[in-house]
Amino acid sequence: MSRVPRLALPLPLPLLLGLVAALLTALLTVLTVVTTAAPASAATYPTLSVGSTGANVTSLQYLLTSRGYATTADGDFGSGTKAAVTAFQSSRGLSADGIAGPATFSALVTTLRQGSTGAAVQALQVQLVKHGASIATDGAFGPATDRAVRSFQAAHALSVDGVVGPATWQELLGTGGGGSVPGTTYASLSEDQRRNARTIIGVGKGAGVPEYGWVIALATAMQESTLINIDYGDRDSLGLFQQRPSQGWGTEAQILDPVLSSKAFYGVASHTPNPGLLDISGWQSMSVTQAAQAVQRSCCPDAYAKWESLARDIVAHEGGAPPIS
Repeated sequence: MSRVPRLALPLPLPLLLGLVAALLTALLTVLTVVTTAAPASAATYPTLSVGSTGANVTSLQYLLTSRGYATTADGDFGSGTKAAVTAFQSSRGLSADGIAGPATFSALVTTLRQGSTGAAVQALQVQLVKHGASIATDGAFGPATDRAVRSFQAAHALSVDGVVGPATWQELLGTGGGGSVPGTTYASLSEDQRRNARTIIGVGKGAGVPEYGWVIALATAMQESTLINIDYGDRDSLGLFQQRPSQGWGTEAQILDPVLSSKAFYGVASHTPNPGLLDISGWQSMSVTQAAQAVQRSCCPDAYAKWESLARDIVAHEGGAPPIS
């Protein structure tokens, strides 16, 4: 007679319940760790205020300009930048304290890709240069800028698509420190900046303007446009010297012509009756700030002085530029 095999008895119920409880506890622990882990990128937007300097401030200033709050991109967070930040914050319902923190940057940045142009692209390019890219800060998102963006994204474990959205902006601005401001020392000037500098010097030579006049003109153009022939500015201001058609400096096309705008600044242009440098009595005995302000009538007359050293350095390097008549 065959015998029926005996089945193994299950674990005692109390022990089985204890094992199930232990497994559930372990599973919950794993889920908690996964869901609360820090994101791959720990970068956060910087907080900038009066007294801050560097590439992040320059990008902030370009971003403000791109949103309609024209601000000189000089890398120096002064009263003018604070006023622009405060105005932008008010327009967006943010705390209007003039301090550019994460909430302000989140509202300022805009998604960029190849083909984009303008001040926001210059803000991006300043950041890419801060991180080691060799590109011009010309406001044109072309192939070189696209390659630099993709390289940065790959190095920082971001989606490598060449599209600069919030994640890429946050990584750019939140890492790498303040950095030096590209285009504010002779060695870091782009070829576009140097070409415009040579034009300003050449026009001065052609008009018989002494070397000190070139220094004044270069310092003025650095303050107004960082020596980039931009097609935007405060109200209808345009070009190297941010001259305004509504103030009699010429048509938009004339102001955006570096030769004609330089002639207008020196006071040797036929297309505008506005007085230029040579029309200012005693300009050669004035400081750079006084002489520049006499022509420009700027809201920030003390700002020109900080560019005198760079202007003299440019003249030392580019003073051999040919005369332009």
